Amino acid sequence: MKRSQSRVGHASECYELLEFLCRRQMPVVCSEPDDIHKILALRSASLLQATTEPAVVLRTGERWIARATVTAITAEGRAACMERSAMALTAGRR
Repeated sequence: MKRSQSRVGHASECYELLEFLCRRQMPVVCSEPDDIHKILALRSASLLQATTEPAVVLRTGERWIARATVTAITAEGRAACMERSAMALTAGRR
């Protein structure tokens, strides 16, 4: 149960970042590791287009990406933002 809650939390954080990016002029450059991880998740879901610098493998075996550049929000990403905003408005009326 605890694991699924963390996934829901992570998904919510990803959508918050997507909403933030929707309001910004492209390109947006990000160097914060947590945000880069979210950008990679959003890119794999085809909600945005982004490029990253090559991953560096650390001595611990962990991969580190120094920077991600969001170049566009896809139509699917914009639709997800609009749907999330509509759901928030509906929930606020209850």
